[in-house]
Amino acid sequence: MLTSLQVKDYLLIDELDIDFYSGLTVITGETGSGKSISIDALMLIFGAKASAEMIRSGQKQASFTATFQVDSELILSWLAEREFIDDNQQNIVICRRVIDANGRSKSFINSIPVNLSILKELGEMLLDIHTQHASIALLKPENQRKLLDEFAGVTDKVTNLAKVFSDINNVKQKIEKARQFSQDILIRQEILTEKLNDLKELDLAEGEWDELQIRQKQLANAGFLLQELDFAVNLVSGEQNSIADILGTLDNRLAKINDYLPNSQQISQLISSMESEVAELEHELQLVANKIEQDPEQLAIVDARIDEIYSLARKYRIRPEEIQEHQQIWQQDLDNLSAESDLDKLLQELEQKTASYMQLAIEISESRIKTANKLGKEVSQLLNKLAINGEFKVNLTKLELMSSFGLDDIQYQVCFNKGMPLQPLNKVASGGELSRVTLALYVILSINNPPEVIVFDEIDVGIGGGVAEVVGTLLAELGKSKQVICITHQPQTACCGNYHLRVSKEAAKKTSFSRIEYVSDESRIGEIARMLGGLNITETTLQHAREMLGSGV
Repeated sequence: MLTSLQVKDYLLIDELDIDFYSGLTVITGETGSGKSISIDALMLIFGAKASAEMIRSGQKQASFTATFQVDSELILSWLAEREFIDDNQQNIVICRRVIDANGRSKSFINSIPVNLSILKELGEMLLDIHTQHASIALLKPENQRKLLDEFAGVTDKVTNLAKVFSDINNVKQKIEKARQFSQDILIRQEILTEKLNDLKELDLAEGEWDELQIRQKQLANAGFLLQELDFAVNLVSGEQNSIADILGTLDNRLAKINDYLPNSQQISQLISSMESEVAELEHELQLVANKIEQDPEQLAIVDARIDEIYSLARKYRIRPEEIQEHQQIWQQDLDNLSAESDLDKLLQELEQKTASYMQLAIEISESRIKTANKLGKEVSQLLNKLAINGEFKVNLTKLELMSSFGLDDIQYQVCFNKGMPLQPLNKVASGGELSRVTLALYVILSINNPPEVIVFDEIDVGIGGGVAEVVGTLLAELGKSKQVICITHQPQTACCGNYHLRVSKEAAKKTSFSRIEYVSDESRIGEIARMLGGLNITETTLQHAREMLGSGV
């Protein structure tokens, strides 16, 4: 239950502190006096769009505070889980929002700073506000469906269904991509297979490329190599002026003076060692020369093999020495391509999610069909009390395709005179008739569903006379099980309130401000008389007001 509302420096309000009570509280006042300020304040606390223009002229910020006494175990559990209440606070919840001169706002639950989304979530559990625009909103198919789902108690199921529907669409997108990808895979497989077949046909052996390069150089330069090797052999071991000849001459000359040299033995060993190295060098040069062959046919074969390798390397834009490395990489890539198995998994997932969707959608449809009949009967009965001798029906037809909200197309139909055909609500209802249909729906929904605080903001627009008396009686009846706050311009409705708040606009020192106060006894009689007779209030009007209040009408 809403126990109090404090507003400071908001539009025409400098400071407002109102206590609220159980039952039906009506709020009245002249046009432009600010009757909706209290409702607007509640909407601002729980997430309505705020701006700096809302701050009272000359002030730096506006603040809004609502205090609730909470009895719902669901809400108390929600608050406790988020540590907004403890044992000392029991069931008192204080919701506050402050708007600064820059249009920024801060939100609090029991003095704990929170995101506005958290406050919105709490507000949806604490109170239900129906504005004078609710009748227009009722014409939208989406809102008609939501009201039926709320009455049927399947709102959470529909939310879950929407998630499953979203998952199905995501899987379908993945399947489409997988199918496109599988086509790409086939193309890639063909390309990789062609590359690997070319490499296999090339049959390049390990180290073959390096050997071919050396072999090609030898064959291409065989004559020059043999010429230089022959010169080197002669230089090493020729008969005249070769290294071997010089070493022999050196050894003979030094042998003549060995007896005079103190280290002749070491010198002789060095010369002998050099002669052995020269002989070894000559042997190696001869071996190399023997391996070199002048063979134009063999050179042509080697050149052709090198050209073949170069040609394949250029085709795939790699270096010849990278061919074998890429052959391994391409083979690995080919082995890793498995689009078909991924597609199978996605198709299986789609089948499972579709089955889950259909099962949940059928459950929702069954609840809707059952509830639609009940809602139609209850609204029709209430419309009869509101002077509409007709019929209300919730018509359900099956959709051809799945949707985020299920398999049903929902349409409210009505006739306002018995014997007339039922037609869609948006095609036949006038302003007053639509207001009565809206009121009947919301009264029935409020009786059967939470929350405990119901707010009606001029929901009785377009209703007057005896019907307005019925409206007041309905709201008073609703006030026995809920806390109801109703802004009204109908005196018949106002007379049914357990409590009566009057809003007036006053001027002082070149400024205007709104005053909100409870009225009773003669003050309340005067307010009802004003609503009945306008500016010229006569004793007859006052007596009429007394009679209306006395009868509770």
